[in-house]
Amino acid sequence: MANAAQHTNQTALVGTWTSIPDAPLVQNPGHPSEGLYRLKVNHDGSLTQLDFIKMKSPSWIVKSHDGHFAYTTNEENAGAVTALAIDNSGKVRVINAVDSHGQQPTHATISPDGKFLFVANYSVAKGGASVAVFPIRHDGSLGEQVQNFPFASGTGAVKDRQDGGHAHSTTFTHDGKYLYAADLGGDKLHAFAYHAGKTQPLVADTARDVSFTPGSGPRHMLFSPDGKHAYVTTEMAGEVVVFAVKDDRLEPQAKVKLNTENSSTEFKSAGGIILSPNGKYVIAANRGSDNSLVVFKIGADGMLIEPKRYKADGIEPRAFSFDNSGKYLYVANVFTNNITLFHFDAQSGALQAAGEVAKMPNPTDIKFFN
Repeated sequence: MANAAQHTNQTALVGTWTSIPDAPLVQNPGHPSEGLYRLKVNHDGSLTQLDFIKMKSPSWIVKSHDGHFAYTTNEENAGAVTALAIDNSGKVRVINAVDSHGQQPTHATISPDGKFLFVANYSVAKGGASVAVFPIRHDGSLGEQVQNFPFASGTGAVKDRQDGGHAHSTTFTHDGKYLYAADLGGDKLHAFAYHAGKTQPLVADTARDVSFTPGSGPRHMLFSPDGKHAYVTTEMAGEVVVFAVKDDRLEPQAKVKLNTENSSTEFKSAGGIILSPNGKYVIAANRGSDNSLVVFKIGADGMLIEPKRYKADGIEPRAFSFDNSGKYLYVANVFTNNITLFHFDAQSGALQAAGEVAKMPNPTDIKFFN
């Protein structure tokens, strides 16, 4: 009954791009997005739109550890980050917004102690990519930037994609001592030691940096529940790279293809990666001409085994999240302007498609709040 009650009281926040993408597979939504959408989660898992907060391209949403606050990256040329307060009824209020000190901020994470927000400025153009650090105040608001680490150099292995650095995500190690930043343009994970007691908490630790095969494009990262393994999606290679973690150093173990049936470039576009709520499965997206979710079981040795592939029921499944009951997986399909639902079997890891549950222009992320 607890799960049912928890599920009933949920609201979902959906981030979007507020400019319609200029891409061949985009289905025109008729009008651009208004910003950040709030939806009610119904008993059957369907979603009902409640309202929206008008803002520019809130493409990624990160929840505070207590769920009372959230932060969105405003993925524009003049990048920004917006702090939000969420009350007990699920209503959302803007607290403040700060300059991201980079272009197209696309991802953010909060330190384990809740003191800082780390923002990945992707930057389509060369020269605007960086990791920026912002203090989180007691009222949930963001202070002004305290650190900025530019990602200037790209490997050049993929023309127009790697001419410069592109910060795509920031992820803490299991013990919270290190932050890894994925640089799609530089084919690298940049390592930073984290010092919670300092006003400038990050110190670059290049000895722990990880280089990828040129042209791979590391995008998103997560750690196994026990912290002994890490998994990184490589966007252009269309793979998940598996690492063993020893003394917070990453040692490559394996590469797992997201599409074993078609190796052509248009079928390689790895996206998001998440853990199942029970920590037994890894779910990754492959976009491009594939548009699938791949569910892997985590083996006893940390390797990804027994892959099961499912069509995302949309084009460009950029991000996906479980609701708080752990029973439902929601997928934000940017180019088809829809959210699709899958029922999740925690024992087998199987997904069962339940179809489209919401329509809105260019959804890029979805997160759940009680």
